[in-house]
Amino acid sequence: MQLQMEQMPGYLAARITGAGDEEEAERQFDLIAEHCKRTKNKRLLIDGTGVKTHFSIVDRYYLAKKLWEGFALDRVKIAAVNTEEQIDPQRFGELVAHNRNLNLRGFTDFQAAEKWLLE
Repeated sequence: MQLQMEQMPGYLAARITGAGDEEEAERQFDLIAEHCKRTKNKRLLIDGTGVKTHFSIVDRYYLAKKLWEGFALDRVKIAAVNTEEQIDPQRFGELVAHNRNLNLRGFTDFQAAEKWLLE
């Protein structure tokens, strides 16, 4: 997996592309969390549309848990953009994040994600 980060007006954009396992995705989240803390970003857009790996429901649970560990205490608002095929219809990862008090919402549309993020 490759990670690309860019400071946008009002938020940090992190683009993850390529293939990898759940552990690799967790490492990418750690790098993003570290960058958010260092730059004091409280809003984050994660673009996962270029990820080539399909994550199981168990993987989704652990990824949402990793997001909570990295971002909840700093109260970072997260918009996650994925393709229709990547999003779990039951939005399990989003539910896990919400149950852990993480302000995260999933989107398939960049404009809607950015609008929500900047509200």
